[in-house]
Amino acid sequence: MISLPEYPDLQVCVLAAGQGKRMRSNQPKVLHKVLGRAMIDYVLHTVEELRPKSIAVVTGHASEQVRAHVGQPANLSWVIQDKQLGTGHAVKQCEEVIRDVRDVLIVCGDTPLLRSDTLSALVDVHRSNDAAVTVLTAKVDEPYGYGRIQRDAKGNVTGIVEEKDASDDERRIAEVSSGIYCVRHDVLFDLLYKIGNRNAQGEYYLPDIVPLALANDQRVDAIAMRDMAEMIGVNNRVQLSEVEDLMQQRIIRDWQMQGVTVEKPDTVRIEATVNLGVDVVIQAGCYLIGSTRVGDGCRVGPNAVLVDAWLDDDVEVFAFSHIYSANVGAGTQIGPYGRLRPGTVLGEDVHVGNFVEIKNSIVDRGSKINHLSYIGDTDMGSGCNVGAGSITCNYDGANKHRTRIGDDVFVGSDTKLIAPVEVHSGATIGAGSIVSKDVESGGLTLSERPDQRHIANWQRPSKRKG
Repeated sequence: MISLPEYPDLQVCVLAAGQGKRMRSNQPKVLHKVLGRAMIDYVLHTVEELRPKSIAVVTGHASEQVRAHVGQPANLSWVIQDKQLGTGHAVKQCEEVIRDVRDVLIVCGDTPLLRSDTLSALVDVHRSNDAAVTVLTAKVDEPYGYGRIQRDAKGNVTGIVEEKDASDDERRIAEVSSGIYCVRHDVLFDLLYKIGNRNAQGEYYLPDIVPLALANDQRVDAIAMRDMAEMIGVNNRVQLSEVEDLMQQRIIRDWQMQGVTVEKPDTVRIEATVNLGVDVVIQAGCYLIGSTRVGDGCRVGPNAVLVDAWLDDDVEVFAFSHIYSANVGAGTQIGPYGRLRPGTVLGEDVHVGNFVEIKNSIVDRGSKINHLSYIGDTDMGSGCNVGAGSITCNYDGANKHRTRIGDDVFVGSDTKLIAPVEVHSGATIGAGSIVSKDVESGGLTLSERPDQRHIANWQRPSKRKG
């Protein structure tokens, strides 16, 4: 990770007031998610890495939703733009909360790909040149729609010309404005108050501070970012998808550099909130979602889905398994086609096989449930073996009830355990049994409903040695 300087005399202004009509959504634009994290969360995290004095967030449309999502960090101020009258008007609303700083960094809340080292370079160039205004730019192959950066023969910035106002020669300029600025505090609001709104939208545009500063013989600089993708703003669902693809490439590359193998990266989804250990292998078609954490040495097989899952070290998840809000102990194997539902906690070295579903249950160390079974609302001890087709019948049509199974219990295939019921340690239940009464330790329990019988002193068969 790059070590960045701190900027205690810098104020950041995040513009997040736009309604985002082209998103066609009831949700504020900046709350739309990119790989599991709202766009504004990316931007706030990025600017926080600069350690500025404070951050002002300008909201307007559905302000209460944005504030509820972000919360109230100690160094953050909320500013309301009641009427959306342009980006210049939005920044002007921050006048009362910006105090005692050298510079103001202005960024957009819908640019999740923006990096903190890019912003740091912008601030450093701005200060080293003692500029009044410095614009973050990018050199692009297709500049259509962007404001072009005009420079003289010496490379000095002489203006920004918008697409609609540009000549044919100016439209061929490849350097464009990102809409991100660093401005000296002592000139910012003087410039903003001079901006006019004589345009088709009747709005006050932030880029208009550039010609005003030049007219005042104030220095205007521009610095080009290395990766033009960082400036991409999201205005519709198509752009949201494009940004998500770029973010996914970045996240996967970062994990690969940290010791994770990702097979067929273009088929995998790893959200920004996921955490992976070293020597993890993610195979084709996997989805890792939410707060999922995968420990060292785990292998996640093809087309597995992990949502808010916790995997300790050396877990193997076979193909097409689904783990949702469950904790899995070290050395455990899941699947193929295993399903763990919320509230499931598996101990170490547990085996959950094909077409097994477990819900709201604890399964202790070394127990095996290998085939076609449902375990719900159950506390299972260690060293148990549950045969194929077995079910804990936990729901009576109105309420859920728990099944309790001790250590070293053998449950024969096609057994139904009707909760509430307890199977004591060391018990063996014969195949096809329907168990509605507590089962004693040792021996063999068989049932042919309605009768249930127990054979005392029965000995479980053991494997032949050699």
